Amino acid sequence: MTSAGSAAATGTAGIGVRGVSKFFGGQAALADVTVSLARGEVLGLVGHNGAGKSTLLRVLAGAHQPDVGTVEIDGMPTTLGSPTAALGAGIVTVYQELRIIGALTVTENIFLGRETVQRGQLARRQMRRRAAELCEEFGIPAGPLTIAGDLPVAHQQMLEVAAGLDRGARFLLLDEPTTALEAEQIDHLLRTVRRIAAGGVGVAIVDHKLDEVFAVADRVVALADGRVVLSAPVAEVSRDDVVTAIVGREVDDAPAASSARTAAPVELAKEGRPAAGGAAGGVAVSSAGEAPVLSARQLTTDFCGPVTLDVPAGAVTGLYGLVGAGRTEFVRALLGVDPVRAGRLELHGRHFRPRGPADAVRAGIAAVSEDRKREGILPQLDSRINASVSVLQRFTRGGVLSRRALAGGAGEVLRSVGVRGDVTLPVASLSGGNQQKVMIARALMCRPQLLVLDEPTKGVDIAAKAEIHHLIRTMAHEQGIGVLVVSSEEEEVLGSADRIVIFTEGGTDGHAHHPADLDVRSLRRLALPAAAATPAGT
Repeated sequence: MTSAGSAAATGTAGIGVRGVSKFFGGQAALADVTVSLARGEVLGLVGHNGAGKSTLLRVLAGAHQPDVGTVEIDGMPTTLGSPTAALGAGIVTVYQELRIIGALTVTENIFLGRETVQRGQLARRQMRRRAAELCEEFGIPAGPLTIAGDLPVAHQQMLEVAAGLDRGARFLLLDEPTTALEAEQIDHLLRTVRRIAAGGVGVAIVDHKLDEVFAVADRVVALADGRVVLSAPVAEVSRDDVVTAIVGREVDDAPAASSARTAAPVELAKEGRPAAGGAAGGVAVSSAGEAPVLSARQLTTDFCGPVTLDVPAGAVTGLYGLVGAGRTEFVRALLGVDPVRAGRLELHGRHFRPRGPADAVRAGIAAVSEDRKREGILPQLDSRINASVSVLQRFTRGGVLSRRALAGGAGEVLRSVGVRGDVTLPVASLSGGNQQKVMIARALMCRPQLLVLDEPTKGVDIAAKAEIHHLIRTMAHEQGIGVLVVSSEEEEVLGSADRIVIFTEGGTDGHAHHPADLDVRSLRRLALPAAAATPAGT
């Protein structure tokens, strides 16, 4: 493949599309797209939500028929009239919504629709033997008679991959395969993808996480608005190149771009906030000697602890840890959801013991939940109401809400965080990334001194993710807010934080790491419990 703009021919030993366009309701989901996938190659497909990635995958899978252009297999134009036809051509697709039937056994799922029959009867023993072999080969801790619905999502997903490859697949298409997986499960999946490709299978993987794409793919294709905007070997492009191609302009999303890592802290005297300061690794105090925005010392709740950490003003502090490590439980204590049992919390050097979320808000703490659909947006209300719901009294005159005042005040904040779309329509009409920006605007309307963002880019595309990371750094470095980013995504923590606090086994040791000293692998290693991190025999 060549760079965007030229239509390279599809390979002779692979599958692809040539000049394909696909329309839905008059709108082009794909526009003159030419992409190929060779056998033995891993292709990363990236782009913003609605860019056409899943549509392209469905065309290759036979689920959609192109309105213009052709699908090619081994260099020959082909009509894939259905997913069954694609399966017959050796193309297996694993979607986000798995097709595993939970009530059936592992064996029954693997052989569904292609049961082995001998002398008019099911060869149950033979099928179970093969199922056991596949479970061992793909690292699925299950037996042939295990009920598939009892397996974790990661193992169900691997079961579907194993079943597809056992059908003799030549090409494997994976749609956002790591979305519901944890760090170790992601590593296992990516290693399996490389092993599958080494065996001669072509693998296309749709992914929002660029670190995963760069870790596993040979080539990356980026789409924007249904068109190919970049196509190149991963060795010849950077993450910034990919993000810039998708967004259409340069976006400040590189770790080195964070001013707080390369320059002195910004001095601010805005709304009484202390100046930024503090070097990663020690107790963070401002250059003027003020205490951190937040300080925790040996804090313990029923669900986490002991936790010792500092959050300075004017900087982004990342909280990272594996599932159950205690980071979310610490945030619940900070917000007054769970009571503090021992230790001490301080805000600006003063003792703080919240009795509920209202106490946290009054103290200047604003939070954005990781589950915006359930705990965030009011879907049928417009963006201005959603952003202002915590401070509506600010726009009330004589007990009546002033729409003009609301439009002015909320509109200014919505513009400042870069919300795109009609803010007068229900917020549900916006994209996931813009809905998340509305939630950030709601937090900013509270004029916080400490902003807590839990999984701030969960469920948003690459372009929106880059914009939100830029926004996070701007809020800290230019507005002087102390920002706490809680994330399970290593790339997000490394790319947005000035300092990283790692949770293990419910607590922290008080040390803050500089992102420049870490990479994805070392960050994951530091998050392992002590027993798991120590090699056997040492």
